Amino acid sequence: MANIYISEITREDLPYIHWVENLEEYWHINEHPGPYTLEEIADCFFPSKIYALHKQQRWVIRKKDEDFPIGILDAFNFNEEEKSIGVGILIPKTSNHNKGYGKEAIQLLLKKLTFDNQIEKVFALIDKDNFASLKLFQQSEFIFTREQMCLNRIVNRYEKLL
Repeated sequence: MANIYISEITREDLPYIHWVENLEEYWHINEHPGPYTLEEIADCFFPSKIYALHKQQRWVIRKKDEDFPIGILDAFNFNEEEKSIGVGILIPKTSNHNKGYGKEAIQLLLKKLTFDNQIEKVFALIDKDNFASLKLFQQSEFIFTREQMCLNRIVNRYEKLL
């Protein structure tokens, strides 16, 4: 392990976030699909939003031996009453797939989310044909709970109690 680390978004990360948010093949998973301007990205993600206040937060995933981001993690739809939050991960370059970065990033995120005892349940909403994400969350001990509608499509909901 310890091949990657996650960090809050810095101003230097904004061009990377801008690039990722403007990849058309992922617009279907966004509540507000692009295209985005760099200014819109800055307004939306910088300074880093804190889930307890804004119901969401985003981090960048970085390789230990490089300082350039390789992906992003999201925590969204924080529900204070249920002590739950949704999580998502995107590592867009296929050259970074199947190396354990995703599983390690999810584990690091779960540690961050449990640190302040505000979260007891984490969920992921995954497209039924996204086999890589389904496998990742199953390997991370998330359990399928049901199908549900999300952004006009049916997704699989996986949950994990912390």
